[in-house]
Amino acid sequence: MTMTLEEALSKAKELITAGKFNDADKILEPLKSEYPSSPDVARLWCSLAMRTGRTVDVPAYAAEIYTQVAGDFHKAHWAHVLGTANFILLDLSAAHVHFSDALNHLMALAKSGRIPPHKGRAKSDQADTNVFASGEAEKLLWSTCAQLARSNIPAFSFAGTLLGLVRNGRLLDFDKDLDIAVRMEFWDACCAVLEQTGWVRAPMRIEYANYRDYVHPELGITLDVCGLQARGKQLVGGFALPGYADEYQRVSVFPELDLMQRDSDYGVVWFPCQPEKILTAFYGDWRTPNSHWDTVISACNLENFTLLVRCYAYHRLIQSWLLGDLAKAWCYAHQIALKDPDDVLALRGRQWMERAMTRLNREIPVWPKNQRQKRVYTRMVADLFHEGHVNFLREARALGTHLTVCVVSDERVVENKGKLPVMKQAERAAVVAACKYADAVTTETPSSVTPEFMQQHGFDIYTFACASEQERQDKYRLCESLPPEMIQELPYTPGISTSELVMRIRGGAGSKGADT
Repeated sequence: MTMTLEEALSKAKELITAGKFNDADKILEPLKSEYPSSPDVARLWCSLAMRTGRTVDVPAYAAEIYTQVAGDFHKAHWAHVLGTANFILLDLSAAHVHFSDALNHLMALAKSGRIPPHKGRAKSDQADTNVFASGEAEKLLWSTCAQLARSNIPAFSFAGTLLGLVRNGRLLDFDKDLDIAVRMEFWDACCAVLEQTGWVRAPMRIEYANYRDYVHPELGITLDVCGLQARGKQLVGGFALPGYADEYQRVSVFPELDLMQRDSDYGVVWFPCQPEKILTAFYGDWRTPNSHWDTVISACNLENFTLLVRCYAYHRLIQSWLLGDLAKAWCYAHQIALKDPDDVLALRGRQWMERAMTRLNREIPVWPKNQRQKRVYTRMVADLFHEGHVNFLREARALGTHLTVCVVSDERVVENKGKLPVMKQAERAAVVAACKYADAVTTETPSSVTPEFMQQHGFDIYTFACASEQERQDKYRLCESLPPEMIQELPYTPGISTSELVMRIRGGAGSKGADT
């Protein structure tokens, strides 16, 4: 039975989605000959060609379709196809021209008051089968790292994988792949062991010398392997294309780092001694979640915003806009503008998207400021929370951008003051947490404040206030190993204290005869 054109295209699309490229090609090649000017046939044929190593045949065909289609939406789509094909072929100058054309068409569409319909992508993992949320991905991470360690290859958690482990204590639920890094002197051995242990190398449209993708055949999880090269007292990573100009490189710079061994359920693994150094280089303020972050484009440690990175950003910006996902497209335009404030296309595109989202009553995303925070740490009893406590927390918060307050235990209060507080620790912590000047409240910390403790938690300043000279001596003794620039003493609010409040209560404050 002969299929209609619509049925044949539907079948070819189904086969491409299933990864049955040869079967899809048997349908699309005859259709291309029979319907050479059909945009629908061309769209699927070009998509298949760029997946199967025939990208070189795409530009000429796509250019013909681009000249034939009408309307800014269709023009934008085919300009994007042309840009993507030239990008894969590493003709970045041509790719940049076509991506610019696509953006201009999309802005013309926005000026006319129209936007592409929002085509949400179906999620492949439901909440109950998400291998990252379930812990299956983390098991695979540790078993892989342990296998590499047994082979004397010091590979370690990196990028988003490291971020989840350090910030959340587990992998990020919404992550899409595992990230590990290894120094380039171990690169070939690392890749060989991965393939020996069952990981399957995934084809990449651009083959980089220091970056490779693998897929686990059973779980379908992708593993990104990043190679790091020593450069003086720094490490450099990113995407390397040897033999190409600087504009064809994506160089990310990290401080030199040391590794340590730690136990896992699968054996000893390697892990960074100071993961915060890597995360700060990558993300800046890595403690503030940003679901719109794109490591390729957003990374704070890019040495230069090269043409290669700009093409990645344009490609993803246009793709999101064509799908009608204005919020995601806006984020890409915003990231480009952060890297290059003179990029007129990104700035104008962002403005037109903001107008469209305002008109459609859609929320414009909020992009967190990713500059490094100045984090302040303090310890307090906070018993019978009063005006003096509020004044102290206000001034402590003003010393930086984030304030963490440790509300000390009842036992510690007895040790220091010889008596229990009126309020229990949980009650005191709840009141402090309700104060707008406290960004985070903890209840368990070491008795002494050391440089190691401050560095581990990313604290820049330790602050306190003293009601007496004896209290001052005691508090300085607790932080005596800190350098002077990390210590900040704040003034004590006179006329109010917890002891005074207790005396008022004992004196009958609040009773009818209290003022007589």
